[in-house]
Amino acid sequence: MLCSGASVTDIKNHLGHENVDSTMVYLHLDLSRRREVQKKFINYSQSTLAHDPKIEELIDWENKEETLAWLDSL
Repeated sequence: MLCSGASVTDIKNHLGHENVDSTMVYLHLDLSRRREVQKKFINYSQSTLAHDPKIEELIDWENKEETLAWLDSL
């Protein structure tokens, strides 16, 4: 379901879980999927949020190699 584009919340509701943590036990995102989701989030954020230096700083932080390495380790 996740690879088909369903959100984690949709999957949680479909499975009848009360808490998303229960759902996350069953969801194992591979590295490429994690990066794809992160890129979509960054692109969405950049396209919908007004130009703000603090937001730009946060987006730059999210793209730093050590941040990506940490996300990969999760």
